[in-house]
Amino acid sequence: MKSRVISIQVGKAKAYGDKQSGEFLEKYWESASFKEVVNSKVFVGRYGIDGDEVADKTHHGGLEKAVFANSHENYKEWAEFLDVNELPFGALAENLTISGLHESSVFLGDIHKIGSTIMQVSQVRKPCYKIAKRWNNKKFTNEIYITGHTGWYYRVLKEGEIVAGDEVVVQKSDESRVSILDANMAFANPIKHRDILDEILTIYSIAPNYRASIEKRISGELGLEYMRVD
Repeated sequence: MKSRVISIQVGKAKAYGDKQSGEFLEKYWESASFKEVVNSKVFVGRYGIDGDEVADKTHHGGLEKAVFANSHENYKEWAEFLDVNELPFGALAENLTISGLHESSVFLGDIHKIGSTIMQVSQVRKPCYKIAKRWNNKKFTNEIYITGHTGWYYRVLKEGEIVAGDEVVVQKSDESRVSILDANMAFANPIKHRDILDEILTIYSIAPNYRASIEKRISGELGLEYMRVD
């Protein structure tokens, strides 16, 4: 089965707070995770898709997190967890919803051609507390973390245009063959999977910040506070 982009999403950074209802949405927060489907061609530049924004520029966006992709294969799983009949495209705040690929079949360093763009898998997506707030479910961020079904980030090697329906062509795969799922499982249990973490550090193309987080995880310096929902 061919892998394809089945939906493209962009979002604007907005503030949320007092007017929101629910168990824990009332504290002020900013996010661009409420993304809308784009039904036309979009331009993908070095810093991401035209029209897309990030609220927290310290931890999101930039050259190494230019485009966030998620597997549509996970949607049924998340719908069941959230107890909803169906999830809209962009439910995990991803820019690209892709069918035919999964965290178990996407490898760090992979180079994908989509439309006229060429992008490289630069790192895993670390789920933060905002996705739990987005769905008003305190356990959701941790559930994404423990399953390893996080999605992945691309850096843009060649700017170009993409449209829903474009095939995702794997042009090159890193010889280490460390999947996004394996990387996530190793990060969650660095003692048991130290060999995988060491292998990740041999991949020259991974994002510098991701490399640093792996090194800190190995040394026990990195916690998981970024997932905490207040």
